[in-house]
Amino acid sequence: MTYRQYPVLILLFAAVLSPLWGQPLQHATALSMDLSCEHSTVITIRDAWPGAEPLQYALVERGAPAPGGDGFEAVIEVPVRRIVSLSSTAIPHIVDLGMTDRLVGVDTGDYIYNAAVHERVTVGTIAEVGSGDSLDVEQIIAVQPDVVVTSVMGFDDPTWQRLTAAGVPVVVLADWRENAPLGRAEWIRLFGALFERDEVALRLFGERSARYAAMAERVDAVAADERPSVLLNAPWQGTWPVPAGESYVARLFADAGADYLWADRPGTGSLFLDLEAVLQRGAAADFWFNLNFGWRAKSDVEALDPRLTVFRPYRTDRMYHYIGRVRRWGANDFWESGAARPDLVLSDLIHVMHPELLPDHDLVYYRRLR
Repeated sequence: MTYRQYPVLILLFAAVLSPLWGQPLQHATALSMDLSCEHSTVITIRDAWPGAEPLQYALVERGAPAPGGDGFEAVIEVPVRRIVSLSSTAIPHIVDLGMTDRLVGVDTGDYIYNAAVHERVTVGTIAEVGSGDSLDVEQIIAVQPDVVVTSVMGFDDPTWQRLTAAGVPVVVLADWRENAPLGRAEWIRLFGALFERDEVALRLFGERSARYAAMAERVDAVAADERPSVLLNAPWQGTWPVPAGESYVARLFADAGADYLWADRPGTGSLFLDLEAVLQRGAAADFWFNLNFGWRAKSDVEALDPRLTVFRPYRTDRMYHYIGRVRRWGANDFWESGAARPDLVLSDLIHVMHPELLPDHDLVYYRRLR
């Protein structure tokens, strides 16, 4: 059963009035939480990278015995008092749960949009510990985290291997592997368990998922011939990557009432096309979203390749990019809080493509290129 099959009022009722602990996850497929043990929660993370075996973690109340068995990647005492985040998508969950003061390390402050967190990095309250080859394991040990959260690309990922070899508890995140917008957002439940803020996490997610469902329900009434055709992404290093039809981005645009031009292509990853193939299918698109990283104006498009000016959205000023919240140091909030707030991203997209449905919405993440 999908979110569209839940009446919105029931979602709101469940989010506000129902018991706020022990609720099963509804949308995340790579995360599960077993709350059946009296003093611990068993977290299972699946598909952390392509072909990954499930990873299990035991979150144990301080002073309580750990659950039996030796199959856990880590046993972590909760509530977590000190956490290091090497993933930008973890930051909004930590902040939204009111746990900013427990964040003691990040990879680099240059990637942090949240002003309060960035300021704490600037004054040294939060350490910059690097990542990849520049990861400073000694610095991480020095800040004495109860847990480090990070995403990895495979079993031999050097960050994971180095931290576990040093005895640092690590939880591998797989939120980026979720293909449903609400699935990614629901990972706030993991952080609720880490900080023993389960009720707050469930309430926040319930409110956001209810808003998302309400807006998606409005879009359901839009006739097929009134759904604008949408082109995504832009040329990059010799190819034009576009999301496949079962991907996170494709689902998001479908929920926003778009006729995504590659929705018919199966798969959850990217398709790598040449300019001629994109021109053939997308030259007459109604809208063009999610452009190249450095683009801020239409002149940037022409500067890259004058042939791109033949696309109709260029000529009709219907090009939109996620540059609505960018800091002077370069951090972009779309890549930080965007995954945690799919209700806001969806609102932006609906307002652009179906303004009559959300006429009073002010764009959050997206801006029109001029």
